[in-house]
Amino acid sequence: MTNFEKHAILVLEDGKSFRGRSFGAQRDTLGEIVFATGMSGYQETLTDPSYAGQIVVQTAPHIGNTGMNRKDEESDRIWVSGYVVRDLSRVVSNHRSESSLSADLTKDNIPGISGL
Repeated sequence: MTNFEKHAILVLEDGKSFRGRSFGAQRDTLGEIVFATGMSGYQETLTDPSYAGQIVVQTAPHIGNTGMNRKDEESDRIWVSGYVVRDLSRVVSNHRSESSLSADLTKDNIPGISGL
């Protein structure tokens, strides 16, 4: 079973829950839910220290297609507590990419949920 096939649940403080697919680290997390509206620049959002302790909901529908590279980072690690996306790209298609979004989240022990 791949990370794309594992189930995940986002539970809000009021008890509402949303089911999706897990990617990145396979663990529970807690944090304040915030959103990012950029159509690109997800790597910069993830590595921005101002998002420390927050679960970021990405409003752009397709995330991960350009992969990750060290030159576009705001800092040397991912700061978010969790990452929520609608459609996680299974294929990275960018000549500058050094790794995938899912691989970097796994490396920094950050859980993600897609399909929301």
